[in-house]
Amino acid sequence: MNNPILAFSARRRMRSVRTPLLITIYAFVLSLIGYFTIYACFLRPAFTLRNMQQTLYGYMAILTLQFVLLVLVAPAMTAGSVSGERERQTLDLLLVTNMGAGRLVLGKLLESFGFLALLALSSMPVLSLAIVTGAAELGQVLAGVAFLLLTALLALCIGMFCSTLFKRTITATVVSYLAVFGVGVLTLLPLIHDVKQISAMYDAMSYPGAAVTQIDYIPVAFVLNPALGLMALLQTQTGNIGNTMFQFSYTMGNTVSYMRYDLMYQYNMAVMAAASAVLTALSALKMRMYRGGGMKGKRHA
Repeated sequence: MNNPILAFSARRRMRSVRTPLLITIYAFVLSLIGYFTIYACFLRPAFTLRNMQQTLYGYMAILTLQFVLLVLVAPAMTAGSVSGERERQTLDLLLVTNMGAGRLVLGKLLESFGFLALLALSSMPVLSLAIVTGAAELGQVLAGVAFLLLTALLALCIGMFCSTLFKRTITATVVSYLAVFGVGVLTLLPLIHDVKQISAMYDAMSYPGAAVTQIDYIPVAFVLNPALGLMALLQTQTGNIGNTMFQFSYTMGNTVSYMRYDLMYQYNMAVMAAASAVLTALSALKMRMYRGGGMKGKRHA
């Protein structure tokens, strides 16, 4: 993509000393977790099924840690993209160029996304240790990384949209984190209805003499909430989330073997991609409104 904002920002970020330092620290922390949870099993005299179970927990821990880190870092990276330009009084200079509002927003967004994608991809050598032990397959590792990238993209888009709404970077950053937290909480509310629906379907299907094989219901909360989407992904790949489900609901834990968790995380990824596209379009529309307002002000002057 021939985008001067993306090219300039990416070049400036990659020339900074902080970029390789952050990537090194990030990879080092994940390597430590991978060493003590996955690689350490190879140092024992015998490799048992219990050791393989431990590698599954290590794989799940690495994905979960990356999910948390990306969600915590991403909003702050784009919250000052537009508001920072306004504070430095350089936004008007960008708006009067021939570059459209959409390209400007995409340039800012893709530069931050590229850095987070680099962080996520740097974890693949550590995640690949799970392939060696049989804890995961290559396709599952790629699916996990793709899920992390979409989660990071959604958080970045939330920060970008808040950056176009507020004039100060501090305000945009605070609202971005509140929005991410609000999305995480509000998308959990449908879980109450989902549990009732699943319980009713399970009771209706488990009459005397019948055996429940599959419940064809996709919980709304697992489709909308990224954290539950990650749980569905890990349940599909490892099958070790069943006990965790009991902490949320007895019904979810009791019916864990009858639910289509593979469809849940795929729908969740589709929703995150659609929400990211909508937020990007709204950010570009807001930037276009700024441009229109600036041009009108100059004509009146």
